[in-house]
Amino acid sequence: MYLLQKSHFGLTSMLLPTLKRMVWNPWAFNLVVILVASVTINLQEASAYSPEHPDVVRMIDRGIAFLRSKEKDHGHHPEGAKMLKAYAIYKVNHDPDDPLVREGVAAAVAYIEKQTKAKSVDHYMSYAGAFAMLLLIDVDPIKHRSAIERMSRYYLGLQKPHGGFGYPNGPEGDNSQNQYAVLSMWSLRKAGFKVPPEVMERLAIYLLQTQDPSGMWGYFGIIGNRGLVRQERTRMSLTSACAGSLLIAGDFFDFYKDRARRKQKTDDDSGLPPALTIHDEKSEQAAAAVKTSQLKNPMIETAVGRAMNFYNKTAFKFSNFPNSLGFYYYALYAHERFMSFVENSRGEYENEPAWYNQGVEDLKRHQDPNGAFGGVAARKAGMSPHLSESENTAFAILFLIRSTKKAIGQLSTGTMQGGYGLPKSTKGMQSKGGQLIDAPKAGSVGGMLDLLEQGGDDVDDKAIYDSLILSKDPQERADQLKRLKRMVKGGPYKTRRAAARMLGQSSDMDIVPTLIFALTDPDKTVQREARNGLRFVSRRFEGFGLPDDPPPKQVEAAVKAWKEWYLLSNPSYIFLDEG
Repeated sequence: MYLLQKSHFGLTSMLLPTLKRMVWNPWAFNLVVILVASVTINLQEASAYSPEHPDVVRMIDRGIAFLRSKEKDHGHHPEGAKMLKAYAIYKVNHDPDDPLVREGVAAAVAYIEKQTKAKSVDHYMSYAGAFAMLLLIDVDPIKHRSAIERMSRYYLGLQKPHGGFGYPNGPEGDNSQNQYAVLSMWSLRKAGFKVPPEVMERLAIYLLQTQDPSGMWGYFGIIGNRGLVRQERTRMSLTSACAGSLLIAGDFFDFYKDRARRKQKTDDDSGLPPALTIHDEKSEQAAAAVKTSQLKNPMIETAVGRAMNFYNKTAFKFSNFPNSLGFYYYALYAHERFMSFVENSRGEYENEPAWYNQGVEDLKRHQDPNGAFGGVAARKAGMSPHLSESENTAFAILFLIRSTKKAIGQLSTGTMQGGYGLPKSTKGMQSKGGQLIDAPKAGSVGGMLDLLEQGGDDVDDKAIYDSLILSKDPQERADQLKRLKRMVKGGPYKTRRAAARMLGQSSDMDIVPTLIFALTDPDKTVQREARNGLRFVSRRFEGFGLPDDPPPKQVEAAVKAWKEWYLLSNPSYIFLDEG
C-alpha cells in the first residue's frame, strides 16, 4: 500500500511541528492525535478497494445498466462492440441466457462463419476475431469448439513474417493488436485447444525486439540491427499491453509454474491420490517447446523490468495519461492484465494493490450519472474518447472486476466459468469488512450446502455457483464432496444440477462414477452438467458424444463408454446402482 504509506507519512510530517508546540497542553495534544488517527483511518478506507468493495460494485452495477440501455450504441465496429459488451457482462454475471450475452455470442458465431469464408480480411480482425474467441471460450468452449478452432486457424495464420500481427493492408506489426493475439493464444491453450508454440514464440521475440530503451513501446514496432532502438509514438497504453503480453507468453510456456508450485506446495487442492494424477498434455507440450525455443524467461524479466522502472517514474493514472489520445479505458484493461500477470509471475498476490486503488479513484471521478464511462465527465476532465461510451464502459468494467486475475485462476484450473461472483444489484446486500456479501452467501460454504439440501428454492443460481468453492483443507473438502454426491442422487433439480456442476469442477477422479450416474438424470440440465464435468475431469473435451438433448440410446452409449474409460485407470472398481 505504497500510496497509503506515502499519504500517511506526509500528513504526519506536516503535523509534527504542531505536535511539538502543543505537547505541553494535554488536551490539545490528544486532539491532534485523534485527528491524525481519524484521517489515517479515512485514508485507509478510501484507498482500500477490491472488486467486492461496495463502491466498486455500485460502479459496476451502473455500468452494466448503461450497457443495457444502449443496445444500439455499437461503436465503429458493430460486431466487435457487441462481443465486447457481451464479454464484459458475462464476466460479471456469467449468465449465458442474458439477452446481451446471447446477442454477443450470436454475433461471434456469425462473424467467424463470415470471416473464415471471406476472400478478404476484415480490417479489424485482430480485435474482433480475438473477442469472438474469448467470448465463446468463456461461455461454452465445448458447444462452440468447432467455431473456435476455425477462427483460431484463420487468426493465427495472419501472423506477419516478422512475428507481429497488424492491419491486413500493411506489413507493420501493431502493438495494440499484438496484445489480443497473445491473449487469444493463452486463452486457447488454457482451454485445451492446440496452439502452435512457434507462433507465440515469434510474437514474443518481436515484442522483445521492439521495446524502446526507455522501457516503453510504440505502435508500429521498429526492429534494430543491434539491440534496442528508439520507437515512435510510445504510449503508456502500449507499454502495459506489451509488457503484459510478454508475461502472458511466459505463462504460456510455463515459466512460472515452479514459482506457483513453491508458493502453494501446502495448498494442493487436486484431491487426487498419487496413482491417479491427471495426465497434463498441455504442460508436457509446453515443456517440450521450451527446450527448443529461443525465448527464455530472463529475456522477459529484463524487458518487464524496464517497463516497471518506467512506471516507477510515471504512475499509470488519469492525470498522467495522454488525454488527447482518448484510449484511457482501453488502456486500463491492458494495465490490469499487465499487473495481474506480474503477480502471477512472482507468485505473490495483493487483494488491494495501489495501482488498482488509483484506477478505482480515477473511475469514480469520471463516471457519468447514467453509469457510462468515457462520456460527459471524461470530456470535462480533458479526455477526447476515441471509442464509443459503450466500449469504454465495457473496458472500465473489465478493469473493475479484475477480469484477468480471475481468468488466470480459472483457466489455470480448467474452470471455464467467467464470472467474478459479483452481484447484479447491491440491493439486499450485507456489508462486512468494507465488502458486500449476499445474504445467502453470508454464511459458510457449509451453510450454502445446507440451503441446497433443503431444495435451494430461495437461492439464486448464480449465487450458488459463486459461493460453492471447494475447500483446500483435505478433510473439509472430502466432507463437501460426500454431500455433493448425495445431492446428485436425489432432491430437486436445482440441487442436483448445482451438485453435478460443482463435482465436475473438482478434478477428483473418484467423483467420476457419480457423474456417470448423473448422465441418466431425467433433467436435461443435470445431464449437461454431468457431461461437461466428465469432459473436464478426463481432459477429453469431445467426451463420448452426447448432445444437449440426447435420446435414451445415446445416453446409454455414453454411460457405457465413460464406464469403460474409468475402468482403465481403476480396474478394480465395481459399478453398482449409484442411485
